[in-house]
Amino acid sequence: MLGHRPDPDEIAPTKAETLAYAAQLEAWGRAAPEPDRQLAYGPDRAQRIDVYAPPRAERLPILLFFHGGAWVSGHLGWLRFMAPAVTALPAIFVAGSYRLAPRCRWPACYEDVGAALGFVIDHAEEWGGDPTRIVIGGHSAGGQLASLLTVREQPPVAACMPVSASFDLRYGDVPIESEEGRVYRYLFAERAQDAEASPINFVCGNRTPLHISWGGADFDRVATSSAAMAAALRAEGAPATERVLPGASHFDTHLALRDAADPFYARLAEAFARS
Repeated sequence: MLGHRPDPDEIAPTKAETLAYAAQLEAWGRAAPEPDRQLAYGPDRAQRIDVYAPPRAERLPILLFFHGGAWVSGHLGWLRFMAPAVTALPAIFVAGSYRLAPRCRWPACYEDVGAALGFVIDHAEEWGGDPTRIVIGGHSAGGQLASLLTVREQPPVAACMPVSASFDLRYGDVPIESEEGRVYRYLFAERAQDAEASPINFVCGNRTPLHISWGGADFDRVATSSAAMAAALRAEGAPATERVLPGASHFDTHLALRDAADPFYARLAEAFARS
């Protein structure tokens, strides 16, 4: 299925925890309903969205959500399992993918999330959606991209809901082989791009609500920057809420979204109701 398998140029995960996470997502995805539409928002093979809509959808709100994968892996199949919980609200679920590094370095993936959002706004009514009631989000790298688009561009969205995202990519002089060093090895063409890719640098003037969630056992860089991002937004008078999932790892926070009773969906429904 288009976009539901690894990109041939991706840097495949090798760590046991990441492999187990990806395998679980793909198993759940195979058991989930197929998308109603598989669409291209650009000419590249990675510029794809899947649309899942409830029957007889009419002027429904939309969640546009991007996969993670450290900017170098991931695909639409990692998001398919979320569709039943979103469409049950009822709402339309749009899963988004983007060009991966190092085949396409920064800012390609960031440009893609903006292009995907623009495509959704332009075509939402064709799917029974309301283009004025869109929430964007993502897990890990997808959450960083959605958050950066929100605070830097102030697009017409009702809210942003990142999950286990990194909000400050200014890791500085770290070993290139380290987890933090991967952004300099694979993502950025120049080290100075770490500042322009950090959402925390663009909180000034933001008025879009952000709901930031991460795990109690998440990566240190995620937990630290998530708490800092929430504090920075509140210091600016911007609407921001946060949730820490007790004991949850970086991957558990996403896997938890299989459960329609997860508080993420209550927050999502609240964001739709405010829009």
